[in-house]
Amino acid sequence: MEMFLKISLKDYEIKEFEDTGTIIIVKKRLSGKPDYSIEGEGFVVEFKNGEIYTIDIYDPEVARNFREKLSLSYV
Repeated sequence: MEMFLKISLKDYEIKEFEDTGTIIIVKKRLSGKPDYSIEGEGFVVEFKNGEIYTIDIYDPEVARNFREKLSLSYV
């Protein structure tokens, strides 16, 4: 499964966990339970109020590929 997301990361906090090799990206100033989520192979994207709430990349291999392909841009 391929998923293409284009979001500005300026409103998100990116946490990388070297001990597990995982990444979580969380929308700042948003709290509570998500409205719904989409699960892929090695990741979950949660939505709240029509916005991406969290991106949880829990598979270390997927996180490694994500790091290699990601170009962080705070626009």
